[in-house]
Amino acid sequence: MGLASYRRSISESKRASILKAARENFLADGYSRAAMAEIAKGADVSTATLYKHFSSKEELFAAVVHATYTDTKSLMAMDIRNMPAAEVLKQLGDAYVYQQFDGQMNELLRVVIAEVPSSPHLAREVYEKSVLRRYREVKDIIEALVARGDLKPHDTDESVLCLAGMVKEFVVWPALFAQNFKKPDDVDEKIGVCIGAFLKIYQA
Repeated sequence: MGLASYRRSISESKRASILKAARENFLADGYSRAAMAEIAKGADVSTATLYKHFSSKEELFAAVVHATYTDTKSLMAMDIRNMPAAEVLKQLGDAYVYQQFDGQMNELLRVVIAEVPSSPHLAREVYEKSVLRRYREVKDIIEALVARGDLKPHDTDESVLCLAGMVKEFVVWPALFAQNFKKPDDVDEKIGVCIGAFLKIYQA
Protein backbone atom coordinates (compact mmCIF):
# COMPACT_ATOMS: atom_id res chain seq x y z
CA MET A 1 0.00 0.00 0.00
CA GLY A 2 1.40 3.38 -1.02
CA LEU A 3 1.54 6.38 1.30
CA ALA A 4 -1.45 8.06 -0.36
CA SER A 5 -3.55 4.90 -0.08
CA TYR A 6 -2.52 4.46 3.55
CA ARG A 7 -3.51 8.03 4.42
CA ARG A 8 -6.83 7.61 2.62
CA SER A 9 -7.49 4.39 4.53
CA ILE A 10 -6.76 6.08 7.86
CA SER A 11 -9.00 9.02 6.95
CA GLU A 12 -11.86 6.71 5.96
CA SER A 13 -11.43 4.73 9.17
CA LYS A 14 -11.60 7.89 11.27
CA ARG A 15 -14.67 9.08 9.37
CA ALA A 16 -16.41 5.75 10.01
CA SER A 17 -15.54 5.96 13.72
CA ILE A 18 -16.91 9.50 13.89
CA LEU A 19 -20.17 8.48 12.20
CA LYS A 20 -20.58 5.52 14.55
CA ALA A 21 -19.95 7.64 17.65
CA ALA A 22 -22.19 10.41 16.35
CA ARG A 23 -25.02 7.99 15.63
CA GLU A 24 -24.84 6.59 19.16
CA ASN A 25 -24.69 10.08 20.64
CA PHE A 26 -27.58 11.49 18.62
CA LEU A 27 -29.79 8.50 19.40
CA ALA A 28 -28.96 8.64 23.11
CA ASP A 29 -29.05 12.41 23.68
CA GLY A 30 -30.94 13.91 20.75
CA TYR A 31 -29.60 16.49 18.34
CA SER A 32 -29.67 19.57 20.56
CA ARG A 33 -27.90 17.96 23.52
CA ALA A 34 -25.30 16.13 21.45
CA ALA A 35 -21.85 17.69 21.85
CA MET A 36 -19.17 17.60 19.19
CA ALA A 37 -16.47 17.20 21.85
CA GLU A 38 -18.21 14.12 23.26
CA ILE A 39 -18.62 12.67 19.78
CA ALA A 40 -14.91 13.18 19.11
CA LYS A 41 -14.10 11.48 22.41
CA GLY A 42 -16.34 8.54 21.55
CA ALA A 43 -14.67 8.21 18.16
CA ASP A 44 -11.20 8.43 19.74
CA VAL A 45 -10.22 11.39 17.56
CA SER A 46 -9.42 15.00 18.34
CA THR A 47 -12.08 17.68 18.00
CA ALA A 48 -9.93 19.22 15.26
CA THR A 49 -10.03 15.94 13.33
CA LEU A 50 -13.79 15.77 13.70
CA TYR A 51 -14.19 19.28 12.29
CA LYS A 52 -11.82 18.40 9.47
CA HIS A 53 -14.36 15.81 8.35
CA PHE A 54 -17.56 17.67 9.29
CA SER A 55 -17.72 21.45 9.57
CA SER A 56 -20.81 21.52 11.79
CA LYS A 57 -23.08 19.35 13.91
CA GLU A 58 -25.83 19.79 11.33
CA GLU A 59 -23.57 18.46 8.58
CA LEU A 60 -22.55 15.55 10.80
CA PHE A 61 -26.14 14.59 11.60
CA ALA A 62 -27.11 14.71 7.93
CA ALA A 63 -24.13 12.46 7.19
CA VAL A 64 -25.28 9.97 9.84
CA VAL A 65 -28.71 9.75 8.23
CA HIS A 66 -27.19 9.46 4.77
CA ALA A 67 -24.83 6.70 5.94
CA THR A 68 -27.73 4.81 7.50
CA TYR A 69 -29.66 5.08 4.26
CA THR A 70 -26.67 4.07 2.14
CA ASP A 71 -26.06 1.01 4.31
CA THR A 72 -29.57 -0.30 3.69
CA LYS A 73 -30.64 1.04 0.29
CA SER A 74 -28.76 -1.76 -1.49
CA LEU A 75 -31.60 -4.01 -0.36
CA MET A 76 -33.69 -2.30 -3.03
CA ALA A 77 -31.13 -2.93 -5.77
CA MET A 78 -32.80 -6.04 -7.12
CA ASP A 79 -32.97 -7.75 -10.48
CA ILE A 80 -36.69 -7.80 -11.22
CA ARG A 81 -36.55 -9.11 -14.79
CA ASN A 82 -37.88 -12.58 -13.93
CA MET A 83 -39.55 -11.75 -10.63
CA PRO A 84 -43.36 -11.67 -10.29
CA ALA A 85 -44.78 -8.28 -9.38
CA ALA A 86 -46.01 -9.51 -5.98
CA GLU A 87 -42.51 -10.73 -5.10
CA VAL A 88 -40.94 -7.45 -6.22
CA LEU A 89 -43.32 -5.55 -3.96
CA LYS A 90 -42.66 -7.95 -1.09
CA GLN A 91 -38.92 -7.36 -1.37
CA LEU A 92 -39.53 -3.62 -1.39
CA GLY A 93 -41.61 -4.00 1.75
CA ASP A 94 -38.95 -6.14 3.42
CA ALA A 95 -36.28 -3.57 2.57
CA TYR A 96 -38.43 -0.78 3.99
CA VAL A 97 -39.05 -2.65 7.24
CA TYR A 98 -35.36 -3.54 7.58
CA GLN A 99 -34.34 0.06 7.12
CA GLN A 100 -36.85 1.43 9.59
CA PHE A 101 -36.07 -1.06 12.38
CA ASP A 102 -32.69 -2.75 11.87
CA GLY A 103 -31.29 0.42 10.32
CA GLN A 104 -32.82 2.47 13.18
CA MET A 105 -34.31 4.98 10.77
CA ASN A 106 -37.38 5.29 12.99
CA GLU A 107 -35.20 6.43 15.89
CA LEU A 108 -33.32 8.90 13.69
CA LEU A 109 -36.58 10.31 12.31
CA ARG A 110 -37.79 10.86 15.87
CA VAL A 111 -34.66 12.93 16.53
CA VAL A 112 -35.26 14.94 13.35
CA ILE A 113 -38.90 15.64 14.15
CA ALA A 114 -37.92 17.03 17.55
CA GLU A 115 -35.62 19.53 15.83
CA VAL A 116 -38.02 20.82 13.15
CA PRO A 117 -38.92 24.07 15.00
CA SER A 118 -35.30 25.03 15.71
CA SER A 119 -33.51 23.48 12.71
CA PRO A 120 -35.88 23.41 9.71
CA HIS A 121 -32.97 23.27 7.25
CA LEU A 122 -31.67 20.12 8.94
CA ALA A 123 -35.08 18.50 8.76
CA ARG A 124 -35.42 19.39 5.08
CA GLU A 125 -32.01 17.96 4.22
CA VAL A 126 -32.79 14.71 6.01
CA TYR A 127 -36.15 14.51 4.25
CA GLU A 128 -34.51 14.94 0.86
CA LYS A 129 -31.69 12.48 1.57
CA SER A 130 -33.90 9.72 2.93
CA VAL A 131 -37.63 9.96 2.26
CA LEU A 132 -37.64 11.59 -1.18
CA ARG A 133 -34.69 9.55 -2.37
CA ARG A 134 -36.38 6.32 -1.36
CA TYR A 135 -39.59 7.39 -3.09
CA ARG A 136 -37.64 7.94 -6.30
CA GLU A 137 -36.08 4.49 -6.09
CA VAL A 138 -39.43 2.81 -5.50
CA LYS A 139 -40.98 4.84 -8.32
CA ASP A 140 -38.31 3.56 -10.73
CA ILE A 141 -39.21 -0.03 -9.82
CA ILE A 142 -42.96 0.59 -10.10
CA GLU A 143 -42.46 2.17 -13.52
CA ALA A 144 -40.44 -0.88 -14.61
CA LEU A 145 -43.40 -3.09 -13.62
CA VAL A 146 -45.72 -0.85 -15.64
CA ALA A 147 -43.38 -0.97 -18.65
CA ARG A 148 -43.36 -4.77 -18.73
CA GLY A 149 -47.15 -4.96 -18.38
CA ASP A 150 -47.50 -6.24 -14.80
CA LEU A 151 -49.18 -3.05 -13.62
CA LYS A 152 -51.68 -0.79 -15.37
CA PRO A 153 -50.39 2.52 -16.73
CA HIS A 154 -51.06 5.05 -13.99
CA ASP A 155 -49.68 8.02 -12.05
CA THR A 156 -46.69 6.37 -10.37
CA ASP A 157 -46.09 9.35 -8.08
CA GLU A 158 -49.54 8.69 -6.66
CA SER A 159 -49.14 4.91 -6.38
CA VAL A 160 -45.78 5.16 -4.58
CA LEU A 161 -47.36 7.43 -1.97
CA CYS A 162 -50.30 5.03 -1.71
CA LEU A 163 -48.06 2.01 -1.08
CA ALA A 164 -45.74 3.87 1.28
CA GLY A 165 -48.68 5.30 3.20
CA MET A 166 -50.16 1.87 3.87
CA VAL A 167 -46.83 0.44 5.01
CA LYS A 168 -46.14 3.44 7.25
CA GLU A 169 -49.38 2.84 9.15
CA PHE A 170 -47.89 -0.46 10.35
CA VAL A 171 -44.16 0.18 10.72
CA VAL A 172 -43.46 3.92 10.97
CA TRP A 173 -46.20 5.86 12.75
CA PRO A 174 -46.52 3.46 15.71
CA ALA A 175 -42.73 3.50 16.13
CA LEU A 176 -42.48 7.29 16.07
CA PHE A 177 -44.98 7.68 18.88
CA ALA A 178 -43.81 4.83 21.12
CA GLN A 179 -40.30 4.88 22.55
CA ASN A 180 -39.93 1.10 22.80
CA PHE A 181 -42.02 0.01 19.83
CA LYS A 182 -40.63 -3.21 18.35
CA LYS A 183 -40.99 -4.69 14.90
CA PRO A 184 -44.35 -6.52 14.89
CA ASP A 185 -44.15 -10.32 14.89
CA ASP A 186 -46.74 -10.39 12.11
CA VAL A 187 -45.01 -7.74 10.01
CA ASP A 188 -44.84 -10.05 6.96
CA GLU A 189 -48.60 -10.52 7.11
CA LYS A 190 -49.15 -6.78 7.44
CA ILE A 191 -46.90 -6.06 4.45
CA GLY A 192 -48.80 -8.73 2.52
CA VAL A 193 -52.08 -6.93 3.22
CA CYS A 194 -50.58 -3.69 1.86
CA ILE A 195 -49.32 -5.41 -1.28
CA GLY A 196 -52.65 -7.14 -1.84
CA ALA A 197 -54.53 -3.84 -1.61
CA PHE A 198 -52.02 -2.18 -3.95
CA LEU A 199 -52.33 -4.92 -6.57
CA LYS A 200 -56.14 -4.80 -6.47
CA ILE A 201 -55.90 -1.21 -7.65
CA TYR A 202 -52.95 -1.29 -10.05
CA GLN A 203 -52.41 -4.86 -11.28
CA ALA A 204 -52.90 -5.23 -15.04
